[in-house]
Order: sequence, then structure tokens, then C-alpha cells
Amino acid sequence: LSHGIIARIEGIKIKSTGLILLAIIPGAFVEPDENDLNNARKLSQARIYAAGSTTNIIIALFALLLLSNFPLIISPLYETTSSGVMITGIVPNSPADGNLNNWDVIIKINNKEINNINDLEKILKTIPPNSMANITIIRGNEIKDLSIILGKSPTSTSSYIGVYIYPYFKPKFFFIPSFIPFYLSNSLNWIYFLSLNIGLINLMPIPGLDGDKLANTILKFLFKNGFGLKISQIIRFICLMILILNISMSFIIFPSFKFG
Repeated sequence: LSHGIIARIEGIKIKSTGLILLAIIPGAFVEPDENDLNNARKLSQARIYAAGSTTNIIIALFALLLLSNFPLIISPLYETTSSGVMITGIVPNSPADGNLNNWDVIIKINNKEINNINDLEKILKTIPPNSMANITIIRGNEIKDLSIILGKSPTSTSSYIGVYIYPYFKPKFFFIPSFIPFYLSNSLNWIYFLSLNIGLINLMPIPGLDGDKLANTILKFLFKNGFGLKISQIIRFICLMILILNISMSFIIFPSFKFG
């Protein structure tokens, strides 16, 4: 969509616009008039080709800014310092399975206060695996004490509950759900991750991407005798190999990401 805005600013006609859906991600496309675009100044062409990636990177930086100031963002509705750890998921067949629920808030273990994730990790290291622990939780509007036999962590020597956790920010009003900060921060993380990567990949000079058109425009401007085309082909090959190598190494280093 940003391509179309810049195209109109540069006085280039728009042939068509539309909406697309990639998996569950909505988007839009704009098709500038090819004749107007080809006859436009090189600077105007470069601005149009760079518009999409620039917008994505700006969105990513804005999401990062919000994440960096997250306590301030939620401060009208929530306390800005955590006062426990909230359970966002249960590992099947773990000590927590059948004892704890999603959105329970752990506030004490063996009468020692838990204010954040670091507190939880430190206390679990002091408790021997396979021993009983008294866990105090907030469930709904009630405070409950539970006795759970802890397991052994599969990745360290400390005890293990078997939960996915997130800092608990206490709502300032009784009708505000406690899980909103979790979903909000997750959404911002995904917006940052997707926008930054889409923006950077789209800037790569690979055929079919805006970066290829941008690189060709710049190289044609710098080299008038066709030498720019040769440089463009070399850059295309190098960037394509880098992209393929990165994808291949991701599947080797993180085999759990393989399909099937």
C-alpha cells in the first residue's frame, strides 16, 4: 500500500489495487502504471521500490519501542512491576499437569515470595528434585495452597514444575483480565519479528523482490554502459545463495522446525 502512496506523491498513475491474504496475514497490493514508472526519475523509482520495506522496518522499530517501554504502556490498567509469575501453558505429564491451570499465578513456593521469573528459578534450584513443595497460587479471585511433588528439569539439575510462564502484572481494576499483557507483548513481538524480517528480505536484490528493482535502478543510474547489469547479476547470485544457505542451516541447527 505504501508503494501506491509514494507513487501518487511522485505523480505516477495507479492501474489497480487490491487485498491479499497470505495464510492468515492480510495485505494489500498496488500496481503502478508501468509506462509512467519507467519514464519517472530514477530517484522517484527508487523511492517507490523502497517504500514497502521502509514501512515494514518503521513498523518493526515502533513495535520495538513499545516493547522497550512495555510497563509504561500497560500502566493505566496494570501495576508496572510484576508480583508473581503467571502460567500460560502446562507441559503434558509434568508435575503441574492436573494440579495447575492456565492463568494461575504462582506467588509463593515453600513460603518464599515469587515476584518474577528470576525468583522462581532461584527457589527451584534450592529444592531437591522429587521432593514435595508447597505452592501458593492465585486462581481467579482466590488464593490457594497446593502440595506438588516436583520433577527434575530435563535441561539442568534444578527442580521442575512443567509450566510456561510470564510475569504477572496485577490489574488495577477487578474487571480487567490478568492475561492481556501476555497477549499484548506476544503480539508486539510477532509484529516486530515479522515486519523486520519481511522488510529486510524484501530489500534483498533477488528477482521478484523490491530489492532487485531498487538495486537495478541504482546500478543503472551509476553505470550507463551496461556494466551495472553484470554487477546486478553477481549481487543477485550472492544474495540468493546467502538466503538459501540461511534457510538450509536453520533446518540443520533447529531440526524440530522440519516439516512433518
